[in-house]
Amino acid sequence: MRKWGGMAIGGLLLAVAVGVVPAAPAGPLRVAFLGPLSGPFAFWGTNARDGMRMAVEELNAAGGVLGRPVELLERDDRNNPAEAISLFRSLAEREGIVAAAGTISSDIGTALAREADQLQVPVFLVRAGAHTILRKTSRYTFRTCLVASPMYVQASAALMQYAKYTRVGAIIADYAWGRSYMQWLDRFVRSVPGMQIQIEVAPVAASDFTPYLRRLQAFNPQFLDIGGHPPGIPVIVRQAAELGFRQQMFGAHNPPEWIVQRAGEALFGRYVDYTCADFTHPTFRRLAERFFATYRRYFDDNAFAGYAVVRMVAEAARKVGAADARRIAEVIRRGRFVQPGYGWPLSFTEWGEMREARPILFTLQRGEFPGGVCPGCGWVQKFEFRVPRLEPYVPEE
Repeated sequence: MRKWGGMAIGGLLLAVAVGVVPAAPAGPLRVAFLGPLSGPFAFWGTNARDGMRMAVEELNAAGGVLGRPVELLERDDRNNPAEAISLFRSLAEREGIVAAAGTISSDIGTALAREADQLQVPVFLVRAGAHTILRKTSRYTFRTCLVASPMYVQASAALMQYAKYTRVGAIIADYAWGRSYMQWLDRFVRSVPGMQIQIEVAPVAASDFTPYLRRLQAFNPQFLDIGGHPPGIPVIVRQAAELGFRQQMFGAHNPPEWIVQRAGEALFGRYVDYTCADFTHPTFRRLAERFFATYRRYFDDNAFAGYAVVRMVAEAARKVGAADARRIAEVIRRGRFVQPGYGWPLSFTEWGEMREARPILFTLQRGEFPGGVCPGCGWVQKFEFRVPRLEPYVPEE
């Protein structure tokens, strides 16, 4: 023991003699929330941010990553592409983030995808499903919950074929997601012999959909696809009920809590939507109980996507052994991340599309979730069916 102690002291003296100084503590592993905390998509963005917060708190309680604390930098993109670009550049160049997540709008997703490639810092889309966001050359933008619009239309098509609908009415919003959705919905319907479609285009900020619904009423559709107008869905659902529509409606990946608060009784039993969260899974329920206990809101798939992204980035950083944004992106692009309770494993094409997406379609009904998932909410998600694995969209350029 004495000999070992002498060697240790000698080694220490040698280190001092040659000028070796103990390494300074590593700085935090910085991840950014960059999404809407104001404007029409604020509910989506707030839940994504709070899911990220929950994951960061969980990681830090377990000792952080690579001996570093994890730090979440939060920025409101104000649903403005120019603002989002400016904030992302600052976060990447001045704050040293290794990843950013929380993008909801397709207009902003398109802008950030180009910046991500230039700065070599990964961006994770929570919503933002326009098919034009990713190019074949994209390497630093990844979808995590909402699939590209051609794939989303596949989910809608699965429902149409399951129910054997032949007359489809649709309302879409005049912005990137809506235009992309219209293109692929029209292409699908017209490829099916005997199927007919009528599409109405409304402004993103429309508050009265009665004129569009009346035109669709004259068409007498069996099914309403309103997935192309996310902000307007609660109003569309209410006004459709007031006009006497009884058709089943397919939504736009909306937070259940948000749409129940705004659409009310009109949606129960006939409104169908998409989720990337397996709300029947025990792990989902445990996470949802923790989330509700902290934030007093339902753990929707925006929150789950934010949570999963932080966990995935942390796992990639451990594999890399460094807080290196470029190498973290490469590990994620070539890897496979499994989060229990998520709808599917996250694995990606070279350009960032999800390889294994299998959306769950659900309806909303009056009832209560078990335990502390959403006490007092007065509604539940009912599993309808899981869409077959979607073929990843290949960009045209």
